[in-house]
Amino acid sequence: INIILEKDNNTYRSFYNALLHEGYRDHAALLEDGIPAISSGNGKSSMDGMISYVKTILCEGGVPQRPVVFVTRPKLVDAIKQKLRCLGNDPGWVTVYGMAGCGKTVLTAEALRDHQLLEDFFPGGVHWISVGKQDKAGLLIKLQNLCSRLEHDSTLSQRPPLNIEEAKDRLRLLMLRKYPR
Repeated sequence: INIILEKDNNTYRSFYNALLHEGYRDHAALLEDGIPAISSGNGKSSMDGMISYVKTILCEGGVPQRPVVFVTRPKLVDAIKQKLRCLGNDPGWVTVYGMAGCGKTVLTAEALRDHQLLEDFFPGGVHWISVGKQDKAGLLIKLQNLCSRLEHDSTLSQRPPLNIEEAKDRLRLLMLRKYPR
């Protein structure tokens, strides 16, 4: 706790969200009153506020951090951003594909590091899921986790879905009603 208190407000928010998303809701509830508002104040420039906003949104959504060894590929990142912007207000998908290890995750995460893109097209935040090859039990766990993350602020505490079909139905309703964009 002392380390968290020495850091900035985003560290506190990230810690709170980690507790919330990892099943420590009772502990998170104890910290809820102290959650600092996201702002670009405190004498920082508006650029610092934008960077802080992006970091917070991506961290809360589980988007992977930039790797230590990072090679910029602006044309590919811009292509992903453009495809995301093309979705506009219409629901849809952007699929990034390629062989294992070619950088799909890094490129997509980098495209999401754009403040304007997040603000305009992802007002509810981003929820990142890595699925890969999963057996049915592993897939159900991923779907249950996503349901929990998306329902975290719901007044009704629902039990986790018991099977993949139930999880798909719940996610479909959540996406249509609560997260249409």
